[in-house]
Amino acid sequence: MAQLEQATGNTADTRRPSRREAWERATGGPMVALAILFLGVYAWFVLDTAASPQLDAWLGRIDVAIWAVFVADFLIRLGLSTRRWEFLRTHPMELLIVLIPPFRPLRLVRAAVLVLGTLNRHTLTHRARLSVFVGSSSVLVLFLCSLAFFDAEYGAEGTKVLNFGDALWWSAVSVTTVGYGDVYPVTTEGRLISLVLMTFGIGLISFAIGTTTSWVIDQLKTVEENADRTDREIGVLVEEVRSLRAEVAALHATDNPGTPNVIGAEGR
Repeated sequence: MAQLEQATGNTADTRRPSRREAWERATGGPMVALAILFLGVYAWFVLDTAASPQLDAWLGRIDVAIWAVFVADFLIRLGLSTRRWEFLRTHPMELLIVLIPPFRPLRLVRAAVLVLGTLNRHTLTHRARLSVFVGSSSVLVLFLCSLAFFDAEYGAEGTKVLNFGDALWWSAVSVTTVGYGDVYPVTTEGRLISLVLMTFGIGLISFAIGTTTSWVIDQLKTVEENADRTDREIGVLVEEVRSLRAEVAALHATDNPGTPNVIGAEGR
């Protein structure tokens, strides 16, 4: 009995969330809100081309404050982990959030890592949630690359980007490998952003297409399995009906020896 109680207690302990998991559950919502806030701050910083130096300074302070909060959250979770090296190895994106300083040239990288890391932190390996994560990541990469491309190209000599809509159009035709050529980078920063979009954007979209295709194939397999199971059940029912008719015919022949086998004749 004592061994049974001990085993039950061990099972309960294993199911009880650790201190790090409890912290992550408690801070999950605020971390997502901060990631979205940072994305809004970054978009405001890029799109408001007529912003005053005072506004830029305030946006920079908010950027640093959000980065400091994520650094503190990462260090707390690391301290609460029992296997710290494994935690560092399995959380590379969040480690990048801590290591990348809040400098303007790295805002694109920090925005992508921060938001994607937050999404990955709250996404399971289930296919439905994985599809949501991949789809959100694809849209996010397109949006962030459009912002960074607009920031690099707007106002440059010979630029083809006159507004943010042109940057969005460039992202769409680039990631789908259409490449009309009506909008193209004229700066070094713009070309580097193009490489980032072509490398990560095409991979994400290809993965999304592959996931969708796999889901459709699984649905077709499910339909085929249901049809086969229905056919087997119908076959069993037909055999049972035939057996019942044979039994009824036998009983009728036993009760009325001189009567023709009407049921058998009808069956024939």
